[in-house]
Amino acid sequence: MNNPTAGITAVILASGFSKRMGCNKLLLPVEGKAMIAHVFDAVRQVEFEQTVVVTGFDSIAQLAVGNGFQAVDNDSPEIGQSHSVVLGVQKTSQSAGWMFFNGDMPWLKSDTIGKLLEYADAAHIVVPRYGSRPGQPVYFPAAFKAELLALTGDHGGRTIIRNHPDRVCYVPIDNIRQGVDVDTSEGYEKVKGGDWVE
Repeated sequence: MNNPTAGITAVILASGFSKRMGCNKLLLPVEGKAMIAHVFDAVRQVEFEQTVVVTGFDSIAQLAVGNGFQAVDNDSPEIGQSHSVVLGVQKTSQSAGWMFFNGDMPWLKSDTIGKLLEYADAAHIVVPRYGSRPGQPVYFPAAFKAELLALTGDHGGRTIIRNHPDRVCYVPIDNIRQGVDVDTSEGYEKVKGGDWVE
């Protein structure tokens, strides 16, 4: 059987300061460990060709290395999320494709990652759909490398998805909870309590 992750790089985006929360939300505790550590756990269970963590925080870089990942320094996080995407692709430019993860999804599990990778090919972007809402992680094949490297601002890969609707494969995910990301203090309190925000 072919390995669905052969040549595919996992890129975990962990550069944002969380202005709305006033702290580095990725290090906040969820179920006994840092929020981003849950994402690391899920990614580590999948045999990606390589995994890089793009961050400007030494504490997250150290945590990444401790998990066997490569830390990529982002010294200009204020430029926006797209800069992190570009740095991740530049560092792993020979990859067959990239799956991009946000570090603020503590309930994401490896089964969802594996399901998405079943649809990964050389031509299509793969996007999970949690209920009616598209989410993360998202896979881009190398065919979109030039467009990924040209991204600017804080929209990440959403611009590419909008520009190529015929090249997007949406995959329904039954467990909507896995798609929860934490963007506000209120959201974090609900995640801490085992609840989630639709």
